[in-house]
Amino acid sequence: MTNLKDVNFGINQFCGPAVLSAFTGKTTDECAAVISIITGKMEIRGVNTHHLIKALEKLRFKVEKQRVYGYTLYAVLNYLINKDGLYLITVPRHFIAIEVKDKQVYIVDNHTKEPINAAGSSRLTQNVVEIMLVTPLPQPVFIRSLIQVASFLGRIEITKMNIYENKDDCVDERIGWIYYKTDEELIEMIRQLRSIAGMEPEE
Repeated sequence: MTNLKDVNFGINQFCGPAVLSAFTGKTTDECAAVISIITGKMEIRGVNTHHLIKALEKLRFKVEKQRVYGYTLYAVLNYLINKDGLYLITVPRHFIAIEVKDKQVYIVDNHTKEPINAAGSSRLTQNVVEIMLVTPLPQPVFIRSLIQVASFLGRIEITKMNIYENKDDCVDERIGWIYYKTDEELIEMIRQLRSIAGMEPEE
């Protein structure tokens, strides 16, 4: 049984988000959103390999470039048959996800839509450009959230810090702003917020 997932298609049907979906189980739209954060582009069609690697790292995978032994996918898979693991393989203008497990090779992309035995793939004669070993990392351990309020001239900024066991995983999430023109407006906002929260008004 392979650890690769069926491609969970959303609106995006392209190969980059599809292989991320096969590794993570997330929808192609969720995966495209991760790529979009990295590239700054709203629409994700063609993806550069280095962007896909950064997206995998953001999704908590370790990515290690492998030496290419053989020119065709068939030759590469024959070399990898004894090297269990998940692989991202680049062929010309396309990405595929591979798992080698117990001398079985599974392949999935946006065309197969689900993992199939690589022996039945139509891509075996294609040239291989790059191979990446893709290793899942442990998920972050959440501890708590901390609301933070900062005051600027005429503006209150509210953020939420999500605190994790590993400090590198901690992230600030901006919740929003409250704008006011006078101290009286701010005091009135606070009064109404206390009422919404079911708190007694201050004397």
